Amino acid sequence: MFKRSLVILTVLSLLALPAGAVFAAPADGPRTVTVTGHAEAVVTPDVAFITAGIVTTGADAESARADNDRTMRRIIDALAAQGIDKRNIATSQFSLQPVYKNDSRDGTPGAITGYRLQNSVTVKVEDLARIGAVIDAAFGAGANQFQGLRFAVKDDGRLYDELLRKAVLDGRHKAAVMADALGVALGQPLSVSEAGRYMPVANDAVRSMKAMAGSAPIEAGTMTVSIDVNLVFGM
Repeated sequence: MFKRSLVILTVLSLLALPAGAVFAAPADGPRTVTVTGHAEAVVTPDVAFITAGIVTTGADAESARADNDRTMRRIIDALAAQGIDKRNIATSQFSLQPVYKNDSRDGTPGAITGYRLQNSVTVKVEDLARIGAVIDAAFGAGANQFQGLRFAVKDDGRLYDELLRKAVLDGRHKAAVMADALGVALGQPLSVSEAGRYMPVANDAVRSMKAMAGSAPIEAGTMTVSIDVNLVFGM
């Protein structure tokens, strides 16, 4: 009866451990504790990326390309006129595909009737107050495709380092509390690995399309960035 009570007590004790933490005492190795450290921060984006472009069609590949090139040059010039450095304008998509006559009954492609060329650029905008004007300029110059708007943080490397440090400290704190509760000394870390990173980009295509109609101001808002790490300590 005593042994049975002891087994039940041990199981209940293990179930009572915090989520994300595991205590292990293998018969042929050292006792260890595994924890997950977490850190997060709410940040305000300070840079935006706009992706827009032009789709043209032609009877042959050359005519589709020539028309597309002319329009894309006008778009890039219009963006430059908005104060966008050409180093902040990068081609994000370039594709040329045949257009088939769709009259086949067995589902196989019919004869080629022309070509479709899609060319898109992604524009980095550091003055967020000019997002609406930049979108207007691109479409005023001939853009007919809008792939979206996303916000981000320019100095995300420093933010990542800070959150990673805080996540490790959080994991060490959890392990220390567990060791103290168990009445044992916390040993050296045996392993550490990044468990997950959530560094979102805030997309807002709806407000972007509204901005195209009248250069309406677009607010970046805030976003939550988080990092998790797995740590294993000896005990």
